Amino acid sequence: MVRKATLQDIDAIKKIADKYIKEIGFVLKPALEESCKKGTLLVYECENIVVGFCNYHHRRDGINVIYEICVSDNFRHKGIAKELINNIPKPIRLKCPVDNESNNFYKHIGAKLVEIVPGKKRDLNVYEIGDIYAIGLFS
Repeated sequence: MVRKATLQDIDAIKKIADKYIKEIGFVLKPALEESCKKGTLLVYECENIVVGFCNYHHRRDGINVIYEICVSDNFRHKGIAKELINNIPKPIRLKCPVDNESNNFYKHIGAKLVEIVPGKKRDLNVYEIGDIYAIGLFS
């Protein structure tokens, strides 16, 4: 089940994030706590255990930007990441390193590759989910 994270979930989220530092980067505990307080940190809970999370930011222009999304190994390929994304208001934008296997997942769920931008260490694919034009930013 997907729900908003509570401060009691932070240690479990951090444990998942730390296991996947190479894939998602280092996630700071204070940043997770701040997102939790803002209501932009979601968890997927299975039998009272947090098995996945998604940290996002709601921008003033109406676009939601995913910072991190991660699911524990034993629970991957069960639709959990897709369910987390489905619980974020659209439109959504996210970046993913071009050589990260998550690109296949984003394409699979229908995310649209809109551009490739330079990153600090490697190029990043920029994906959009939902119609960004529908919120009136572009014409």
